[in-house]
Amino acid sequence: MKEKKQKVGQIRKKEILDAAKKAFIKKGFADTVMEDIIAETSLSRGGVYYHYKNKVDILHDLMREGMVYRVEKINEFLTDYPGELDLNAAAQMIADKILDKSDLMSVYAIYLQAQKNSKELRDLFPILLEESLNAARTGIKEVITGDYSYLSNEFLVFFMNTMILGCEILDGARESFMKNREFIVEIVTLFIEKYNKKEVK
Repeated sequence: MKEKKQKVGQIRKKEILDAAKKAFIKKGFADTVMEDIIAETSLSRGGVYYHYKNKVDILHDLMREGMVYRVEKINEFLTDYPGELDLNAAAQMIADKILDKSDLMSVYAIYLQAQKNSKELRDLFPILLEESLNAARTGIKEVITGDYSYLSNEFLVFFMNTMILGCEILDGARESFMKNREFIVEIVTLFIEKYNKKEVK
């Protein structure tokens, strides 16, 4: 009985997350209110509030959904990657993340934009970064050895997020970046090499 209740709860939370994703993409984070999300679901107001007390909690769970999605993409990449898991492979995966076109990446870009006017969302960022690294450590099927601390380096995080925002908000940017994907890979590879030599602070 308890297991069945948990499953129903998971289904309802998924419905709320899907509704919020639609609302955020349509109206942006700041202009979306809980009533917009509720209207997109089959649940009552109380039913939604039973699972989520506010839209920040919903956004946090959407970011977690994005982490699961990213780990799946990394595992797909690792299955198909023909070479050794070297710096180039890491740079390729970062380029894939930057250039990815999906609703979850759109919501992530909306989150990045909304941070500017919300201390609560800015405070969420280091938590998301840690959760993302933990999701990668536990979810990636291949054993990847080496030091991956560069993934939380401020410069690399800002570089990735700036490129992701560009893909989302600048007309034609994603297409241009995709045409020059190998250049992005080269930039990231160079950064990782320098980071590993401790030349990047």
